[in-house]
Amino acid sequence: MTGPNEGDNQARPGFARIDPAAINLTEAGVPPRGEASRPLGKPLLIGLGLGALLLAAAVVFFLLPLWVAPTAVDSAPTPNAAAGPAPPVSGQPSLATGPGESPWQTALQSELRRETQEILDRMLERRKILKEKGVEIWAGSDYERGARHAETGDSEYARRDFAAAREQYAQALSIFDGLVDNIDAVFDEAMVAGNAALEAGEAAKAQEAFEVALAIDSMDRAARLGLERAATVDEVRDLLRQGDALLRQNQLAEAEGAYQRALALDKHSARAKQQLQSLRNANTERAFKQAMSSGFGFLEQGRLEQAQSAFATALKLKPKSREARNGLEQARQRIVSGKINALLKEAEAAEAREDWQGARAKYEAVLGLDSHLANALEGKRRTGVRLEIHGKLEQILARPSRLFDRAVFDEAKAFHNKLSATAEPGPALSEQLARLGALLSQADTPVQVSLKSDSLTRVVLYKVGDLGYFTSKELLLRPGNYVAVGQREGYRDARVEFFVAPDQPPQAVVVQTREKIALGK
Repeated sequence: MTGPNEGDNQARPGFARIDPAAINLTEAGVPPRGEASRPLGKPLLIGLGLGALLLAAAVVFFLLPLWVAPTAVDSAPTPNAAAGPAPPVSGQPSLATGPGESPWQTALQSELRRETQEILDRMLERRKILKEKGVEIWAGSDYERGARHAETGDSEYARRDFAAAREQYAQALSIFDGLVDNIDAVFDEAMVAGNAALEAGEAAKAQEAFEVALAIDSMDRAARLGLERAATVDEVRDLLRQGDALLRQNQLAEAEGAYQRALALDKHSARAKQQLQSLRNANTERAFKQAMSSGFGFLEQGRLEQAQSAFATALKLKPKSREARNGLEQARQRIVSGKINALLKEAEAAEAREDWQGARAKYEAVLGLDSHLANALEGKRRTGVRLEIHGKLEQILARPSRLFDRAVFDEAKAFHNKLSATAEPGPALSEQLARLGALLSQADTPVQVSLKSDSLTRVVLYKVGDLGYFTSKELLLRPGNYVAVGQREGYRDARVEFFVAPDQPPQAVVVQTREKIALGK
């Protein structure tokens, strides 16, 4: 009976049919009748062993080749399936093997295929990055050249020529790596070119450059802004040209309007900003010169306030102008000098009126403008002394009764004598000294005073002395307050206070004890 794989062995090329020898294991193993109890002999054992060997040989030669499947190498999917097959690389040996390849060749083939697959993976990764960065826009020809190498590699891969496929993939990977490494540089160059085109008024070039930048980074704000500005380049350029023409015709206001409209369309236009700033600088310079001219004219006319205002305007226009600062300082100095002269005249007039308080205030105002002015310092000192004298005299004259005190009188007398020696005292001071002199004369002129008693009372007059016992006594006393005390044995003391007024008729003062002291029982 034929086995299940026997037909396959006949169909496979390279195999010759080998028919196994028929071994009748049943006859060889049954002893003759009547010899069942006899042990097997040595010839029988040898025959059995040879039979087993023949059976094992048959299994090895006929069944084992059927059990082991022929070696097959899976073909990997080709990445660019849509591309047509590419011709093999000339001079490259093919590593494709046939059914009779050795295990060593199979291992080499597997390793080469693995390396090819790794290169392919890296190449596909770079290809993905480049596609995301819009490589067709900024490096289409280089990218296509790399893609052709990749397609050729696919064809070689499909033919199982992994060495040729690896070479093509490696060249594609090298091209793609270079493109990836150059992405940032391409972006920067596109931005520089776009901005330069904007300033040059070349709308198409600017748009093209910024589209390249946005293909690489669609979220970049500067690139988006550049593309938006490119849309207004032509209109902005026309406005700038219009402004320049108006500026050459000295139509400054109209030129400024054109530049402002250009800047409204493109607020980042450096040219519009520059021209507008230049125009404003020219206006500022013109206004500055006009203000300076007005300031010096006012100085010559003595119109100092107007000159100061004009120079202040010029300095506001050009804060760093030394000329404007000097003019302003000159105007201020003249104004201050005028104020000082006026205040000094007012101070002198106040001194002439002996208005020492007013004069001192004027000198202090002068020193507020110029703290080192010598005549103002002297005037302040002089009027301060006269003001102090005036105040002291007024205090004495306001309370003339204090002159009846001997110490106060002596002090006021010395003060009067000192002031009387002053040269040209002035009407007010002369009047004060006359009044004080009269008061001093009154305070120093004795007044007749009559004291009465009972001759039994001992009288003591303070500031004068012990007057003793009397019934009547006449005294000449300086005006002022006096105290008289009467004393008598067995009587309480009698205390009498009286005032001696100047220029008064004679006065009678009674000093007499009258109240007895009660004696205890």
